[in-house]
Amino acid sequence: MRYAFRAFEESLVDERDLAEVAARALLGAGDGVLELTGPQSLSHGEQVAILGAVLGRPLRFEEVPAEAAARAMAAGGLPGPFAEALMARYRRHLDRPQHPPTDGVAAVLGRPARTFAEYAADHRAAY
Repeated sequence: MRYAFRAFEESLVDERDLAEVAARALLGAGDGVLELTGPQSLSHGEQVAILGAVLGRPLRFEEVPAEAAARAMAAGGLPGPFAEALMARYRRHLDRPQHPPTDGVAAVLGRPARTFAEYAADHRAAY
């Protein structure tokens, strides 16, 4: 996979967890503000390795310059300003995760948030 910032980390949250938390919030469960994240902070490189494991084949992360990644994203239809803002976000948070893992999902749902590996396995056909 060719992309920018191999070392950038974030705590990916499964959209099903978000939907479950939102449904409970709409039904009046909980109060206050929750920071919802996935259960682990993973780098782009680690995410690619997990996808490879789920697919049963080795995948390689090839780091490209941020400008090249942004141009490729824009060529694929993503608005240029959004792609540039995404690259700027990665730059700002290279030395620390933007959102370290929290227990917000577990606090509402009574179970841990799904891992990226679980997400990837559940969506294997899409890859």
